[in-house]
Amino acid sequence: MDVFLSSQPATEIDADAVVVPVHEDAPAPDWAAKALASARFTGEAGTDLLVPGLADRPVLFIGLGPVADSTPDTLRRAAARAVRRLAAFPRVALGLAAGHPDGVAAAAAVAEGAVLGNYRYDGLRPPKPVVASVTVAGPAAAEQAVRTAAITAEAVNWARDLGNTPAGRLTPAVLAERAAAGALEHGLEVRVLAEEELRAGGYGGILGVGGGSGNPPRLIEVRYAGTNGRTVGLVGKGITFDAGGLGIKSGHGMAEMRYDMCGGATVLATAIAAARLGLPTGVVAVVPAAENLPSGTAYKPGDVLQHRGGKTSEITDTDAEGRVVMADALAHVVELGPEAVIDVATLTYAVMYALGDEITGVLGSDRSLVASVVAAGAECGEPMWELPLFRGYFKNIESTVATVRNDGGSEHADAIHAALFLEEFTGGLPWAHLDIAGTGFQTEGGDLHPAGATGVGIRTLLRLLANH
Repeated sequence: MDVFLSSQPATEIDADAVVVPVHEDAPAPDWAAKALASARFTGEAGTDLLVPGLADRPVLFIGLGPVADSTPDTLRRAAARAVRRLAAFPRVALGLAAGHPDGVAAAAAVAEGAVLGNYRYDGLRPPKPVVASVTVAGPAAAEQAVRTAAITAEAVNWARDLGNTPAGRLTPAVLAERAAAGALEHGLEVRVLAEEELRAGGYGGILGVGGGSGNPPRLIEVRYAGTNGRTVGLVGKGITFDAGGLGIKSGHGMAEMRYDMCGGATVLATAIAAARLGLPTGVVAVVPAAENLPSGTAYKPGDVLQHRGGKTSEITDTDAEGRVVMADALAHVVELGPEAVIDVATLTYAVMYALGDEITGVLGSDRSLVASVVAAGAECGEPMWELPLFRGYFKNIESTVATVRNDGGSEHADAIHAALFLEEFTGGLPWAHLDIAGTGFQTEGGDLHPAGATGVGIRTLLRLLANH
């Protein structure tokens, strides 16, 4: 989708359809008052009314509720709903930011919502119609903000494509190829470690988890240098399919396990978008990619794996594989010397028991970093909540034969157990962990996304990088 900005009112922009906001407590435009009154359209939040032929073209009125409730997030969501409703019209003018006290923030939110809402993953089906271009009505001063919003949303959609691709078409090697293609297109450095290099480098966690598959694992490293000499390390779980290993999942539990690499897609998309935006802080994104399958060569309960850097883990649950591959990737990124590390992973069902599927859980060793992540999420409409990194539970993952074991013995507090496991491999750096098991992939669509991969975390991480 092409995104443009115009300082003209939406009704004066050359387009095939127009979107106009209506508030419950504000008068409707004179030219629309009769149509709205006859339809008894009040502007209640979440409602809309499509009027064909008004002002010589279709006009979609979007209800935004009271004026005081018109935040950037409500505008973002309204824009997303509008472009889905108008998918049959190639060019759409969006007047949703009209009258907002912060015209720049409003125009950026509308642009971001439009690109997010226009996303479709058609797979092998004939493609459905989507809007080809939108023009956002807003102040000229919003040009850079609108560009940033469009690039950010495009990064989210790129990650969604990866998360929605069937596992048979996105093996670890293919994920590495697609990551490299996206990164090289925008001038980033790429390094991919294949099986022999992983073995020589002591990446026992990735090799152990990937050992049961005929598709060998990979470690993907994408680097954006930045301009200020500072670097943040991002690590994303890249399990391209998770059958549970020898601790095999039920058939129902496996059905959507192509999404277990959504954390990896998030950090790759963030690094690429950071380069496109020219953010001053550098990013190095590391993704351990593997398939967790049962076979005669699969790793076994009771195995002890040696990780990059020398620490070891006892395997007590082969379906707790994400933290095992992440251990190698965290140790790898620490060696690259970032100032802080943030990891993103579809890691535990336990986080969903606490927070459901709309709030991402955040844990970490640095409370300031965690608070900054949560605040950035609030700014861009991605709710996050800090969970306690309660070290009193470390006793549950202590091992008599290894540095640590990969399972806490029950589902109780497993989000904390997993985070405590990961912390062992962060080298004492400031670190935050985003558990997106509930938010990374959803079976029903929402305002900003259809069913499937959501691309959660990218907007938050880019806002965090821009803020700091």
